[in-house]
This record gives sequence, structure tokens and C-alpha cells, in this order.
Amino acid sequence: MTRSSNIEKLLKTLIGLVILLLIGVGFLLYPYFYNYFKVAKWGVSDWFLFIQTLVFLSSAVIAYRTISSSKMVSRERATLDTILADNKDSHLSEAKSDLYSFINDYDKYYKKLKDEVSSRKTLTQICEVDDIELTTNELQLKHKMMIVLNRHEFYAIGINNKLFDENLFKRMHCSNFLKLWEKVSPAVTQFRSKVGKDTLFKEFECLAIRWKANPLRSEDIK
Repeated sequence: MTRSSNIEKLLKTLIGLVILLLIGVGFLLYPYFYNYFKVAKWGVSDWFLFIQTLVFLSSAVIAYRTISSSKMVSRERATLDTILADNKDSHLSEAKSDLYSFINDYDKYYKKLKDEVSSRKTLTQICEVDDIELTTNELQLKHKMMIVLNRHEFYAIGINNKLFDENLFKRMHCSNFLKLWEKVSPAVTQFRSKVGKDTLFKEFECLAIRWKANPLRSEDIK
């Protein structure tokens, strides 16, 4: 059962308890209500107005529940559509693969490309200089890093603004998000300093920090 289903079930339970509480309070207050509003003297129009008010309140509760449920379903649908579409994105997959290949073993990465010119060993070093100073392969790697970071910044903005379902993303990509941020954060810090913008990829950073403080647990998967 997903977190949204648990929330919806909890919401229904709370609404049920509130209704029962209101009914109980209504029974207790009925004598006071009866005397204060002089129910015995009510005519047809008074009873019609009272019933109309009850119907309006009930409709408002039903509408609120329907809207909340619809928003939740739409958010989950948008999340799944985004994840499925990105899983089919060959450019993104290639960028991630090359990025991790370089991070894990830069020497092997350059040898695979038959590159005897490039010498920078980390993403941080690549972000320290202007693009014109980079070799072709280093510049391409920096471009691929930006592709990956921009995509994760997009995810984070959607999650942080509740446009995507955070629980679904966390269950599918928590470890990947944290691993990526750990690997690229020094380069991001250097890149921010280089271009003079400390807000670059800030949403991604905030999300990674939040998930690191509250990582995915086995209890979250039910």
C-alpha cells in the first residue's frame, strides 16, 4: 500500500470519527438546541432551510474529499509518467553512465576514448576553468554533468513544490539521488563559485539533505 493510500485511509478514518463526534455532541446539545431555536415552533420553511444547510455542509465535505483525492491521483500519475519517460531517455542514461565512469576511474574513462590529451581527474577540476580551456572530452563530460544535474533539479523542484509525489520518487530513487549528490556536490560548489550564482541546483541540494536526514527505511515499503 502506498503512502498516499495510507493518507487517504487515515483521512477517511478521521472524517468518520469527526462525524461520530458531531453526532454525539448533537445528542448532548439537542435539548439546548431545541429550546434555544424554538424547534417546536418551526414551520415548513424553517425545516427546509435547516435540511438545506445540512445538505450544503455534507456536499462541502464530499467535494473537499473528492478534490483532495483527485489531486493526489494526478500527482502520482505525473510522477509515474515522468519516471517512465526518463527511463526511456537514452541521452540521459548515456550522460549518467559516462559521468559515473569518469568519477569511478578517470584514467580508464580517458583510455576508453583513446584520449591522451585530457588530464583533469575530477569534475571539480573541470569546473574550475573556463570552457575554452577544456579539451573536447572534458567539455563533453561537463555538458553531460549539466544534463544530469538539470534533470535532477527539475525532479527536486517538482517534489519540493508538491507537483510530484515525493514518496514514489523516494522509494524508487532515494539511494541514487543521495549517491549522485555526494559525488557531484564538490563540483557544484566550484561551479557556483565560478559563475557567481549560489542558487544553482539548490533545490536538488535541499532535497538530498532532507532525504539524507530521513532516508528510506524498510518500514516505508509496505
